[in-house]
Order: sequence, then C-alpha cells, then structure tokens
Amino acid sequence: MNVAVATEPLLERHEELAQIESALADARTGRGRFVVVEGPAGIGKTALLAAARTAAAEGGMRVLRSRATEMETNFAFGVVRQLFERPLVEASELERADLLQGAAGVAAGLLGLPGAAPADAPPSSGVDPSFAILHGLYWLCANLAAVGPLCLVVDDAHWADAASLRYLAFLLTRLEELDAALVVATRPSEARTDAELLTAVMTDSSADAIRLAPLTRPAVAELLGAGLGRAPDPDVVDTCLRVTRGKPFLVREFATALSEGSIGSDVRSVGRSVRLRLLRLPEHAGRLARALAILEQSDLLQAARLAGLEELEAAEAADLLSTAGILEPGRPLTFVHPLVRDSIYSELSSAERAQGHRRAAQLLAEQPGAEARVAEHLLVSEPADDGWVVDRLVAAACEAGMQGAPESEAVFLRRALAEQAPAGNRAALLLDLGMAEASIGHADWQEHLQGAVDAAPDAAAAVYATMVLATGLSRAQRFGEAVEVLDRASLSLDSRHSELALLLEAAAIAPAMNDPATAPSVALRRETLRERVAGHPAPPELPLAVAAFTSILGNEPAEVGAELATRALLAGDSAPGGSRGRPWFSFATWFSLTTFSLLWAERYAQLRPLLDTSIAQARATGDSSRLAVGLATHGWLAFRCGDLGGAEGDARTALAAIKLPAPPMYRVMNGGLLVKALVERGELDAAEEALVPLDANAESGSVIAAEVRFARGRLRIAQGRFAEGLEDFRAVGTLLT
Repeated sequence: MNVAVATEPLLERHEELAQIESALADARTGRGRFVVVEGPAGIGKTALLAAARTAAAEGGMRVLRSRATEMETNFAFGVVRQLFERPLVEASELERADLLQGAAGVAAGLLGLPGAAPADAPPSSGVDPSFAILHGLYWLCANLAAVGPLCLVVDDAHWADAASLRYLAFLLTRLEELDAALVVATRPSEARTDAELLTAVMTDSSADAIRLAPLTRPAVAELLGAGLGRAPDPDVVDTCLRVTRGKPFLVREFATALSEGSIGSDVRSVGRSVRLRLLRLPEHAGRLARALAILEQSDLLQAARLAGLEELEAAEAADLLSTAGILEPGRPLTFVHPLVRDSIYSELSSAERAQGHRRAAQLLAEQPGAEARVAEHLLVSEPADDGWVVDRLVAAACEAGMQGAPESEAVFLRRALAEQAPAGNRAALLLDLGMAEASIGHADWQEHLQGAVDAAPDAAAAVYATMVLATGLSRAQRFGEAVEVLDRASLSLDSRHSELALLLEAAAIAPAMNDPATAPSVALRRETLRERVAGHPAPPELPLAVAAFTSILGNEPAEVGAELATRALLAGDSAPGGSRGRPWFSFATWFSLTTFSLLWAERYAQLRPLLDTSIAQARATGDSSRLAVGLATHGWLAFRCGDLGGAEGDARTALAAIKLPAPPMYRVMNGGLLVKALVERGELDAAEEALVPLDANAESGSVIAAEVRFARGRLRIAQGRFAEGLEDFRAVGTLLT
C-alpha cells in the first residue's frame, strides 16, 4: 500500500481497531471471528486493514491477505488464490504435503495451486467440482490454522469474483471452529459480480460490522496539517471538510492540490489533481500511467509493452509516478488508490479503452495459464466478429466451469455469443451457457437451453439439448414442463432415430412419475418402455434405470426392479467414454434412479459397496454432483439400517454439497432425510430448524416433496401436535395413491 498511508497516524479509528483486535484475540483462543469493514471509497478502509494486519502479526498470527480488483471480477477464485498461494509457495515440501492432505489437495489440484498434483479430469469429463473445491479450500484453511492462528484479510470485496464469495460464505458456517479471524472490507452497494451473494456474506449473522464514519473537523485539520507541513488556516479546514466530506484519502489529495496551487479535492477533482501531476511529468510517465489504467495492476514488462516503452524507460517512469504519489512503490505496479486509477481511466475515450483492452488481451494471451485474464479484457472490448476472441472466451469459460465458477463461465459465454460466433458453434455455446445459468439459478437459463435446441445442427444434438433442458426443469420440480419438452422433441424424430426416441421416452417417463398430476397419463407408456427394453439387444443405462425406478414405484415385486437396476449398472459401466457428459445430467440422472431402486428393493448388501466406491471416486476427482447423489442414497441407506448418526451426517454433507448451486430436488430429498433422522434421535428443536427452509416445498405436490411432508408429520406427532401430523400423513397417502 501507499507508504504515506501506512506511516500516517490512524485518526479517529481507535475504537474500530480495538474491535478488530478483540476479534483477533478470540481467534487466537480457538473462537473464529468475522469482521466486516464498510464505507465509501476513500474513507480509510485499507488503512484500517493495514493496522489490523500489523496487530495480528504482532499478536503471533499468520496474516494471509488479498485484494480484489475491478479487472478480475470474473477470475475464478482470484481472491482465494491470493490468500493461499503465498503460504503454499513458502512452505517446505514436507509442510506442503501436510497442508494438502486429502480434500485440500483435491481442491488445490483443481485450481492449480502451487505444489498440488494437477487434477486428473480433463475439461470434457463432466466433473462438477463446486463442492469439492469449497470443501477442500476449507480444509486447506483449517490445516493452516492448525499450524498457528490465522488472520485472513480481504480488501475491496465488492470487486471479488463470485466463486471467492461463495467460498467465504462456505467458510463462515465453520469459521467458529478455527483459530482464524476473517476481516473483509467493502463498499456498500457497489457489488460488481453477484450483489446477492456479497450481501449474504456481509450480513451473515456472525459478522461484526464496522461502518467507518467521516473524520471530524479536528482530525481533518491534523491530517491536512501533516500533508501541508504546517497548521492550516481555519477557513481552509472548513473548505476541506466541506469538499472532502471527511474522507482521509480525499483530505490528502486536497493537501496535494493546495501544494500544487490548485483548489478542491472532492471525488470529481481527484482526476484534476492527478492530471496536473501527470502533466508535470515526462511524456513516457503518462503513457505508462494510461497503460496501467487499462491493466489495473501489472508487472513492469507487461505494462511497458502495452505502453510501447522499453523496460528501462518504463522503470524510470514507474519511479517518477511513485514519487508523484500516483503509483505505490515496488512491484507489481499498482495505483495508490482505486480512485486514482479511475481518474486516469475515465480520461480515455471509449475507442482508446476498447483498443487498449484488446491489445492487453493479445499480450496476456502469450502467457501460459492466463485465459481468465485475457477474457476479462475481452469483456470490455468491442465485439468485432472475431473467431480468435470467441476461442479465447470459450477457453476461459471452460476453465471457469472446471474450477467450479459457473458465474464466470456464464459471463464469458454471453460475451462470446455477442461476438457473433459461427452458426455451427452457436448451439454449443447456448447449451453451455444455459447449463451454467441453470446451476446458479439465473433467470435466462431456460431461454438459452431452448435456444440450443432450436439451433442444434442435427437430430442427435437437438435430443441432447432437449434432455439437458428437461433435466433442468425436473431439478426445479417442474416435472410437467419437462415431459412436454421431451415429448415435443420426440415428435420431431422419424423412424431413422429409434435409439434417440428410446432415450427421450425414458427421460419423459421419469419426471412424469414424480408428479401425481402426470403419473396416470404415462401408465401405458411405462409398459411399452418395459417391452422395448426387454426386446432391445443392449439397452442403454437410462431406459434400464427408468424401468427399474417405475417398477419400484409401481409396487411390483422387488426382484424385478432390482434386476433392472443391476442391468442399468452393467450398461453404465460399459458405456463409451468421452461423451461430454454433463455434471448434473449424464451420470447423476441414471445413477440416482438406479441406486434408489436398489434401496427401495432392500438390496442393501449390493448397494453399500457401490455407494462407497462412487463416493470415494467423487471425492478423489472432485465431482460434486456424483458426491451429492452418492451421499443422498448413502444417507437413506444408513437411516433404513438404523444408523441415525450416519444418516444425519450424510444428509448434512449432501445438503452442503449441493447448496451452491442447489437443485431443489436434491435439497428437498436430503432435507426430508435430515428431519426424519433428527426426529428419530429425539432432537426435535434441531429437526424444526432443519425443516424451516423446506417447509414451503412440503405441499408442492411432487412425490419427492411427499418425503418432506411425511417427515414433517413425524415431527408434529413427536411434538404432540397430533392434528397437524395426521393431516400431513393423510395428504401423503392421498398423493401416493
């Protein structure tokens, strides 16, 4: 940070610093704490965080720090990487091995953190690593805290990428267990990525909020005097207080402006002060400053290339800019304050910005592993029907998806579509965009998936996109709509596509059976599907799984459903690889139908090793969807076998695994199990708490929601609320008959 800021007294912030020091003291004794520092630009958040870091270090805590930047709002886990990369680099080989044990190593490998073994799964493997990364990063933090107390400091969180915010939300639920303090600074109402997620983090019930107030007149006079080197006149102090509104950074700028002979330093006139300083500097200093405004922060060589300067010339310019109070001293090149960067950037024309970002993207593209940073610059360049831009954005989207950052993936894909991608690529881009949006609950997911269906280049691609759309609708418990889109796609096929028709029919019957309103209409279709499966020489796993599932739901003999489920497992094991299976589409659908069929058929001995193997594979590869499915069924198996503690543990882990993103189907299914397990253990208050987020789903009318309503009925009976419990039981009986 700016040396001047670091060495000046921290005026009128002693109570706030004492509040942070109290949180640090608690963290050192094993009671994790969360502190939020809020205030507008220039109010002194960064200075307070610097003082907090000093206090933490003097108290024997290890300080991990990061600072979000405006140009990295879509860099997946960018803030988190800053926190954990340095301690991993500084660790010895033995220390690093201890830090990266188990889940921590899986997450570090998926993110490519220093010293971690690279992830095995290629981008086309269909692995959804969201939970594996969050879970693993928690354990990396826990492992570091086990070595010694931690102070994690995040500045400018309003610019943090959504994936990092998601990690902070995940960490907060467990922070109290760690010897760690999390101190975050943000500007209120200035989120650049996910405002809802940022608000959820900053307003967490565990947060100690510090809202910085403007400096009073005496403090303004003291700070102004320090900048001028003499006591200011009272009228000057009054003017300074009026135009700066007591913001320390602007007070310092006011003092600089007075020294230069200019007047005023509110936010708008910061630019004027900076421009005057640049005009007094040689031309190459201005070129470097403007190039850095495009890059936001950079190493010297990259900024020099963008500015068209030789490295020695750029180094001299950087020293001049630092002396002028525009850049911080040292490397990487960084402005003393975001407001300074804003003032220079705002002076560039739209064409200069677009061209600058395009050139920055081209330079960064020469560096390995810079896909996301390249894409960030392309996001603010003008669309120009350029295939190179599409390729770079798609590469960044793929990387973001593989790193559990669907928000960033969606942003990059939208920009790729705006570049007027070739017609042959448009359907694939719409499909990937719709899936990323579906996983985060974005309002446009259905429109984009339907667009992928409409733009599909052939029947197979259209069927594939339709099944993805239907899966998204089913996961949202919109079963009737899922059946409609599948049937509509089936009608468009001719006799040449009998295998595709079989897949569509199987995919339509499963959601229809989950909705009492549509289940009767597919009774004949269920029988026909069974006949087609029986007469098929090698039926695929999905029709077999659906046949097993409907057999069990239809109350046929258990051995019939179990035999079909076993055949589905064999077919799934022999399916060809490399089919670009989707994390919440390919494996999860047929495997969940198959394993629940075996559960209801009471084939526990067959099911247990199958689930154990699948869960172990999911943990090893970071496949969150596979983990959620395996844990869900494993929890129900534990419940049926009387292992209530195991059922509760599996249910809670499964709920965490699909919390962000959270398909409502899995949330309802696992939530019902958690409530039932807690009731059986006599923990009625905990069961009531677990029911709260599910209560609205209990009466939705689906077969899956019946589990929640039945669990609620059990809870009401245990609470002595017999009439309410009986009403729930009757409703479930009506629903299932």
